[in-house]
Amino acid sequence: MRFTACFALLLALAACGDDSSPMMVDPDAGPPATDAGPMGLPLLGAGAHTADAVDVQIVATADDALEAPRDLAFHPENADQLWIVNGNTSMTILTDVGSPEQEWWRRNGSGSQHFFSNAAALAFGAPGFLASAQEQDEVTQPDTPPDFMGPTLWTSDFDEFDAGHASHYDMLHNSPSSVGIAWERDNVYWVFDGAHGSLTRYDFQMDHGPGGEDHSDGIVQRYVEGQVARVEGVTAGMEVLDGTLFVADTGNGRVARLLMASGTEGAAITPNYDGTRQFAMEGATLEDVVPAGTVDGLTQPAGLEIEAGVLYVVDHASSRVFGFSLEGELLDWVDLSSVAPAGSLMGLTFHGGALYLADAGGSRVLRVAAR
Repeated sequence: MRFTACFALLLALAACGDDSSPMMVDPDAGPPATDAGPMGLPLLGAGAHTADAVDVQIVATADDALEAPRDLAFHPENADQLWIVNGNTSMTILTDVGSPEQEWWRRNGSGSQHFFSNAAALAFGAPGFLASAQEQDEVTQPDTPPDFMGPTLWTSDFDEFDAGHASHYDMLHNSPSSVGIAWERDNVYWVFDGAHGSLTRYDFQMDHGPGGEDHSDGIVQRYVEGQVARVEGVTAGMEVLDGTLFVADTGNGRVARLLMASGTEGAAITPNYDGTRQFAMEGATLEDVVPAGTVDGLTQPAGLEIEAGVLYVVDHASSRVFGFSLEGELLDWVDLSSVAPAGSLMGLTFHGGALYLADAGGSRVLRVAAR
């Protein structure tokens, strides 16, 4: 009886194996591997790559005073305020975002056609301030030339800011057609200068106060001229982290980084409309993080933000959002083209564990969160 039972067991084991190759067991092997679960980033759908793998909500539309929004950021001192750059001369501010009490406020005061003309990007800075970059190379006021445009320093006080002359605290004039901006420290900002294909460091130093005109204490340093390129009408995200400026180099189809401590002072640059110290920086190091053509669907990087050690990049041409390590390793991506058609998405920002996207083509703000 015992022999019969053992023989039956051997027959059962043989039936479970492949007829052509017997099951082999490695006596030195460890326990079988367990299921590691979904791979990738939950915020981008955990490896599924489709819009239905994340929670997408429409936060605001044209009914909330949005008009082709290009960039956006939550106020660092008033987290219930979302400031949104429209593709014209106005800023829309949402308050109590995502709550039943959400309201919108549109700001485009007197002089916004110059100080906030065709605004492309914003960056909050030291407490009480923000700065904007304008993609403009036309005449914006009677007494200045078409190449006069540069970044503007503003108060970030909700009650004072009007995107016009009265609430601007400084302005420097050497970067027409700018499409990106990032804050370094104090009143120092980096600008993606589309006219010169450069990354230009602007130190406003002491602001001139609301509505002033003295810009002469500014310092302008132009880095890597001709090595980056804009795509007209597309915002290029930038962020400073630990001495490195990460950049969505839209026109060259790559993500790059500038080592901010590299380079030495070179020749003066002109024209000098403000009487400032301004000069080229020679020999600065600009290197690829994600080289062009290496990631499918990344051809026009636009919005860029670093969150919890992950470099998030929006591709304008494909409506995909990518997550990379800071060294450029692809971690995950999600295709949102079923929600926002290709050629629509630009800036992004983070708040409360979710990412928010400027949908220029649909005049919307989208919120994307993990399911």
